[in-house]
Amino acid sequence: MKRWKRVWMGTIGILGLSALAFYRLTLYPPTWFDEGSHLHVPKALVRWGLYADYSSEGFRFSGPIFGVGPTVLMPIAGAFRLFGVDLWPARWVMVGYLLLGVSLFSGAARRWVPGVGAAFATLWFVFARSLDTLTLGRQVLGEVPGMAFLALGLMGWARMARGRKGGAILAGLGFGLAMITKNQWGLFLIPALVAMALLGKGFYRDPSWAENLVAAGVAIGLWGLWQGILWGALIPDPLRAMGELRQIAGGSVAAFPSPRMGATARSLLTVFDGALLPVVLYVFVKALRRNPEGYRWGLVGVLASMNLGWLVVASNGWLRYAYPGLALLSLGAGGMLEDLRSRVAVPALRWALIGWLALLLVGSAGVMVGRVARQGDGSAFEMARYLRERIPESARIETWEPEMMVLTDHRYHQPPQVLLEVAARFIWFGGPPPSASYAWDSIRPDYVLVGAFGRWVQLYRELEESCPRPVATFGPYRLYAPEECAMSPVGEGSLQP
Repeated sequence: MKRWKRVWMGTIGILGLSALAFYRLTLYPPTWFDEGSHLHVPKALVRWGLYADYSSEGFRFSGPIFGVGPTVLMPIAGAFRLFGVDLWPARWVMVGYLLLGVSLFSGAARRWVPGVGAAFATLWFVFARSLDTLTLGRQVLGEVPGMAFLALGLMGWARMARGRKGGAILAGLGFGLAMITKNQWGLFLIPALVAMALLGKGFYRDPSWAENLVAAGVAIGLWGLWQGILWGALIPDPLRAMGELRQIAGGSVAAFPSPRMGATARSLLTVFDGALLPVVLYVFVKALRRNPEGYRWGLVGVLASMNLGWLVVASNGWLRYAYPGLALLSLGAGGMLEDLRSRVAVPALRWALIGWLALLLVGSAGVMVGRVARQGDGSAFEMARYLRERIPESARIETWEPEMMVLTDHRYHQPPQVLLEVAARFIWFGGPPPSASYAWDSIRPDYVLVGAFGRWVQLYRELEESCPRPVATFGPYRLYAPEECAMSPVGEGSLQP
């Protein structure tokens, strides 16, 4: 009976999450730079048969082909082939990953947390504002698919720790697919497995300690297989691509030592509405026990600490990079609730702390549902419609809004990928603006399309200051004709006669 109750509740939960995930799917969140950049690869696959980025001068073999793996991009390419190149089929694929990720995380949670704590951990994973899983899972990013595979790896690891056959292989497959989906996750996944082998032998004295190395080997082998295909068959100039990748990473995920260590550490104190430290302390205390339960919590603690440690000391401090570590700490929130419910003897203290955790979750859930229901912006689609109706496809359009390059088939030119490193250092570390090292007017575009990203990094600031009369404006998007900037202004969302 208990099993059927869990299945029934899980089915209701998935149906409710599905309704929430599909509601206003293309409007919230508004499509933006990262999503548009990732979508260039499946569009290039469908249109030209190449695993590449593209611009008016030709194909590019860096940037988005490393940002998200084929586990995401290939299914989207299949959706494009079936339904056409558009945002909605890509986001349908991502909702599928969101539902899969939540289901697998729930399965992993039941192996770490007994009772209602597993359900609470899953709800925390979905609705915690600091994680933003619901928003991330509605757009073409790698975090939620990567977490789905990481949860699969956790399920295999738990099976391995219980001495069951095949657990190490399943763990390696899950962790390897997570690394293929998000390359930088290997920075903490593999060291964590090695650390668990050492701790398993020397501290926990667990008989399965060596299987951590087997799982690490399988994960590295799977990731290495994809890297061999990518660098050996899909990238025509590996040395150049390697140089560009190294340069781009220097402003975001390989900025060691990070100038923002103090600011990043302070920002972590606000995570989970201030509940991060209690959750971390709970996981640490559980991991100190030299028993099978402590061994399981040790893996969560090591994975989370390595991810958050890398965020602080070697990245630009963007909290999205902490997604896997914070997602794993959702298990700690569920464990806290279950232990409070079953072990705290003082009723007043027990219910006060349970109420505090429940209030944090309900508050976050209300915010997340409100965003889906009320926020969103269709300006990108309005600008795309304007371009299709009024601007010939032969016109050259300079832009750093890659989402527009997916929504229409115009002849776009985008800045070189290595400029991302300059932009990242400008935003995060106070470096010079990218406009100081990029002359967009040298390509003599017919139009310049400026949106939220180009304006954020101030790439076209001089144009916008000297040419305040755009051809058309839709939300954050402004289309300029540099040679005709003296023309009469048009209204918000209007079309040029």
